[in-house]
Amino acid sequence: MNFPGLDPAWCGIHRALYKSYVLRPWTLSHCRAALAAGDSVLVVATTALGDTLLCTPLLQTLAEALGPERVGFLVRTPYAKLYENDPRLGGLYTVGGKYRGFCQLKHKLNKTGRPPRIALIANCTEPDLIPMLWHCGIRGFLRYRSRWSEWAEWFANQDEMRRPTAKDYASHHAIENNLAMAASLGLPTIHRLLKTYPPGVPAETCPLAERENVVLIHPGASRPQKRWPLESWTATLYRLNRDFGCRVEITGTASEHDDAEKLRKRLVPGVPTENLAGKLTLEQLAAHQHRASLFLSGDTGPYHLAVSVGCPTVTLFAPVDRGSSTEACGPHQADPRFHRALQTQRFNMRPGEIFPEPVIEEASQILKLIAAARTPVVEPAPAPVETEVVAPVKKTVK
Repeated sequence: MNFPGLDPAWCGIHRALYKSYVLRPWTLSHCRAALAAGDSVLVVATTALGDTLLCTPLLQTLAEALGPERVGFLVRTPYAKLYENDPRLGGLYTVGGKYRGFCQLKHKLNKTGRPPRIALIANCTEPDLIPMLWHCGIRGFLRYRSRWSEWAEWFANQDEMRRPTAKDYASHHAIENNLAMAASLGLPTIHRLLKTYPPGVPAETCPLAERENVVLIHPGASRPQKRWPLESWTATLYRLNRDFGCRVEITGTASEHDDAEKLRKRLVPGVPTENLAGKLTLEQLAAHQHRASLFLSGDTGPYHLAVSVGCPTVTLFAPVDRGSSTEACGPHQADPRFHRALQTQRFNMRPGEIFPEPVIEEASQILKLIAAARTPVVEPAPAPVETEVVAPVKKTVK
């Protein structure tokens, strides 16, 4: 929802209120004092699915430092179900999109015993959300490190933010940039691995030996230029089926069903394949990932979901800039034996510049480890023990 002239009017009003000192967000020292006094924190990620998942190490850090009851999470409505069972959260809140959900959000925040007063902005829509959070009672704002905002003067950690013209703009991994907000508040940052608790998915990672011989493939992407060609997927999946006997499940959204069907028809009858595009909720996708041997995709939200439930991954990156590269969104500190990433040589290149052979090689190395774990270890039979035969002693009868 965005009527003509709404953005300029919204920004103009709030900038005028800020300059006239009617609105005066907290400094960093005020935020730290509020935390020491027991105030709560709201983590904000109201853009893409992957952005919410990249916040999970920050949620873990805050929950351990402050207690889960003092941690809230604001996400877009379609992704909320993933976090309903999250033990790190005292509150889960949603918005529907730009300028949507403000009244409901204010009501829900004010219903809590101690509404959050500090917001850690990982990613959000602009220009609407920052002023909205102010009207919901937020007084301290911190921003994801190395990015900029048109509300920069509102942020307590502005010295960590970078303008787009800066050499280090969008540098470092998203996990580290999110954790930098906690560090600015004086909190220890020791958790760097993605972890979610979707409904119906065991919290424990599925052991290698118990994983199904299934390769999940997610050929779709948010932008057409991020999609690997169907012929490359076909060549890769034929080889993996030939070498490991794995079956294939194609995932995606309802709008990606037709493309997924094209790929399925390319593989049939040689490779057992099922088209699940448009048939799975995010929680069901997470359940499939939890027990699959491998998840193959481009840089998409479901890739981060796979990492968060412990599914091995091979991911293709075709970044348009530093902020969408493996530096910013790659597997980071996930086990490199089971999480591999390939990237185009330069920005703004299509994924087709990555050939199937290196993808097959990375996927094969992971599948070999899983196949080895499934193979029962046969203990060698013990060598026969040689015993000395003692002749019986004859008794002499006198």
